Amino acid sequence: MAENIAAMRLPRRALPGLVAATLAAPPAMAQPATLRAGGTGMALASLRRVTERFAAERPGIRVEVLPSLGTSGAIRALLARAIDVGLLARPPSAEEAAQGLRALPYARTPIAVVTSGGTDSTDITLQQLAAVLRGDVNTWPDGRRLRLVRREASDADWQLLASLSPEMGRSVAIAIRRPGLVTVGTDQENAEALQSVTGSLGLMSIGQLRAEGLRLRPLTLEGVEATTEAVAERRYALSRTLHAAWLGDAAPPLADFLGFLGGAEARAILAGLGYGPPGP
Repeated sequence: MAENIAAMRLPRRALPGLVAATLAAPPAMAQPATLRAGGTGMALASLRRVTERFAAERPGIRVEVLPSLGTSGAIRALLARAIDVGLLARPPSAEEAAQGLRALPYARTPIAVVTSGGTDSTDITLQQLAAVLRGDVNTWPDGRRLRLVRREASDADWQLLASLSPEMGRSVAIAIRRPGLVTVGTDQENAEALQSVTGSLGLMSIGQLRAEGLRLRPLTLEGVEATTEAVAERRYALSRTLHAAWLGDAAPPLADFLGFLGGAEARAILAGLGYGPPGP
């Protein structure tokens, strides 16, 4: 047995070379920390632009942006600890906050009435829009066919539209019940339908439209263009504030990303895509 042990020993003269080789070997590459983000479809493309810049400056942190989960889906995923950052089209409710959800409002974008084309119209009034929702009007002013693309009753943008006035609320309620309309669920399905239907009319955030490079034309509403400036000056009534939500305390690397998202560099990127500072 002693002979076997002796046979296994390295010659003393070989030890310095082995030690030197070990010290010279490059260290194993550390794997980047990965954060998973997902939520409302209107925020996905713009967040990918932000994460590209973040990754260039913080190569040790990778942010994976998932396909659309919706606001409710993001909240469920956060509570199940399936994602690290939830992109919400509203702040967490009191009940959700009591479960540990925290949120950072980080951007606001106008919600526009848009069309794929097939009409010369450039403006729509609230009265005209209400009539379209009720089904009283199904052509554009130039006589071409108008086709409404409907969102589901739970959609935040349609709920926002309904809140403008009692008449608009009644008109939205009628539109939800109308048979035969093109109906979509997610923001990406909405974009696809609005682009593919000639003479379409629907709602779309300016931020999503620009970030995804969609072939859609915003109409002015009561003569006012859907811009961040008009929203800030309260001349344009339809807008949505986006919130980045997380569960519990935000420790690194999550805190690093949230700090970047709320900072000047991210806001400059978002401003180029039709987002302004967060608002109410």
